[in-house]
Amino acid sequence: MRAARCFSSRRVQPFGRVFRRFLDIPSRRCETFGREVTHHVFRGPSKIENPKSKIADVVRRTLPNGARLQALENPTSETTVVSGLLLGGATCDPAGLEGLTLLSSNVADRATARLTYEQIYERVDSLGAVLSIGCGTHAIGFYAKCLSRDWPTVADLLIEMLREASFPDAELDRARGELLTHLDQLETDTRSVAERELGHLVYPVGHPLRHPTHGYRPVIESARRDDLVACHARLFRPDALLMTLVGNVPAAQALDGLAERLGDWPRPAEALPSLDLAACHPDQAQRRAVPVPDKTQVDIALGFKGIPRTHPNYYALDQATLILGGMALMGRLGDNVRDRQGLAYYAFARMREGFGDGLWGIRAGVNPANAERAIASALDEIRRMQDQPVTDQEIADVQSYLVGVLPLRIETNDGLAGALNSIELYGLGADYIARYPDIIRSVTRDAIQRAAQSHLTAERYSLAIAGPVGP
Repeated sequence: MRAARCFSSRRVQPFGRVFRRFLDIPSRRCETFGREVTHHVFRGPSKIENPKSKIADVVRRTLPNGARLQALENPTSETTVVSGLLLGGATCDPAGLEGLTLLSSNVADRATARLTYEQIYERVDSLGAVLSIGCGTHAIGFYAKCLSRDWPTVADLLIEMLREASFPDAELDRARGELLTHLDQLETDTRSVAERELGHLVYPVGHPLRHPTHGYRPVIESARRDDLVACHARLFRPDALLMTLVGNVPAAQALDGLAERLGDWPRPAEALPSLDLAACHPDQAQRRAVPVPDKTQVDIALGFKGIPRTHPNYYALDQATLILGGMALMGRLGDNVRDRQGLAYYAFARMREGFGDGLWGIRAGVNPANAERAIASALDEIRRMQDQPVTDQEIADVQSYLVGVLPLRIETNDGLAGALNSIELYGLGADYIARYPDIIRSVTRDAIQRAAQSHLTAERYSLAIAGPVGP
């Protein structure tokens, strides 16, 4: 019997938020849909305690082939994490092959030129380790975790997968079947359908951000081994690599070990793909309704192009988004559209983090009879964010939350590695963690309102609705 693929049970989301905002800290109670739930506002410490002890000792090295390496010793932990990314995720899918990078990354950790799936599984399982490769919008991500004493063996396996994935037909067929099953499931999920169609509306045909990471069924069905090999040659390369090790290993020793394993990886002659990720608002509001049979709920995805992570208005727009639909029980959207008016089962706002004009959007699940009222109320909340400054309490809550959650997110090796990857990727500076509270608290009410006025729109939006609706 084929062994369970436990070494890849954790799929990497390399461009998810580094400091995730779903920490349940109770403060007051409220009634929602007939049950008691927790409504929380997290008030963290006024400053990060000893940030230098967490980040300042990181050691960095760039190899002649372009590979960027980082290591941070954490002697209080018995485990070591090796994580990072290869720049060039789903945005680098060739036209007509949308989903190829995801499929390639799903097969890359199944076999190498030397090792079969079963051999890899036996080695990882015998060490009690976790190892995986996955694909995001802007990068191929990888992750490994093991006891610190075993890090050289696990690093050998991970780097062999990155450098020498063999893509055997049998493993391609298995990965194809898994992905096709997943795509079938998504087609029956109203929220997934709405999000896919929103991307199609916001970005024109051929735009790198238009298609979902998982691509389209015809591409997955027809992809052949040669396609995956070509994808690997194009995107799995040292000059696209950022690798971070955090654990109970001396940093210099860790970098020496990684450099020894990666230093002879040749850099391709062809440069990394250069992508245009800019986008525009439509001339006027546009909408699309997609019927999904046998459903009773309508899912709404309303949005437009956002801003890059490195944009000067990023922190102000991020706080505006949290106040609008992310703080506590989904911010103003949750308070007004869901709780007070009772128009939605859920409603929230989200700004995607990454390069280029990533998607900014509102999501809501509603009774079909309430769809138009819920849409109108969500647009009213956008206008209110533009027309009126946020309250002193709202800005105090959101900034306390952002500052307070950070030290909790870098308490683990996983969190430290993720923070280091993000800091290096976006060029935030070695002292970013120490500066972070001041960055957050320097955002003013006026700055939040200006960001909302500059980057949100209640007139030139795109809207996708999926469920029991007419086309």
